[in-house]
Amino acid sequence: MRMGIITSRSAGLNQAFSTAKVVAARNFANKLWNIARYIEGKVGDQYQRRSPDGVTIAGHWVIRQLNAATQQIAELLDKYRFAEAYEVLYHTIWDDVADWYIEASKETDNLPLMGWVLETSLKLAHPFAPFVTEAIWETLKWEEGSIMTSAWPEPAAFHELAAAEFEQLQLLVTEIRFIASELAGKQTLAYQNDTLVADHSSLIQRLGHLKTVQQATQPSGIRLAVPNREAWILVDADTLYEHQTKLEKRLAEVRQLITALQARLDQPSYVAHAPQRLVDETTAQLVDLRSLELRLVHELDVL
Repeated sequence: MRMGIITSRSAGLNQAFSTAKVVAARNFANKLWNIARYIEGKVGDQYQRRSPDGVTIAGHWVIRQLNAATQQIAELLDKYRFAEAYEVLYHTIWDDVADWYIEASKETDNLPLMGWVLETSLKLAHPFAPFVTEAIWETLKWEEGSIMTSAWPEPAAFHELAAAEFEQLQLLVTEIRFIASELAGKQTLAYQNDTLVADHSSLIQRLGHLKTVQQATQPSGIRLAVPNREAWILVDADTLYEHQTKLEKRLAEVRQLITALQARLDQPSYVAHAPQRLVDETTAQLVDLRSLELRLVHELDVL
């Protein structure tokens, strides 16, 4: 309830109560609980706290993300900007920790880092979800006392180059997922003279939900629209043509929606009289559609 009420709130602006935002906050609490359950199961009751070492590119990246979130949230709370602080927390825990780090951590166990990630996540979430975080904290056998009396997280050391390398891998995996969503079954990724793919093929296979990753001298199929990457999803000529047709149809639909939303926002009466929530949602939807349009154009350009 606390998180649902503060979500997307601007100071001094009245907004209607949103059940959907409370449901989203409940889902966030469930996500936090699932992260804790997974990490607790990995590190065990005999975990000993110590300074984390990134070890892998994913490890260094998640340390950097949590360091940045810790600083941002502290600064925003000091300025009483609770909605913005919660927004940082939400995306850091849901996107960075759950969607990327937890999956990547299954490739290589790093128990000290996993424990640090859980502790830091709980401490950052505590001002917004005090009951859930306290309940989880009490299940951690290596902790003593209440989370309320624990110190605010301190930044940990990480390697920027390793973190940046994981960002490049994320771009590739995101593109793989986007292409794979248009195709049936698990796909094969082929690469040529690409050290990022060669060095992290197993991790890319896991995160991209691929059947296999292999090097090829003359790969063909759908080339991934990622800068500086020489990688393809292997498909036959018929599938390639079908995929291109789908992209062209989808691009036409997206452009039609963009035109309609832009026309709506260009009407002074709509902006002046529609509820601010609807105007904000329309604007956000337009931004998302323009981003999708660019991606689809890029996809078609490299086919």
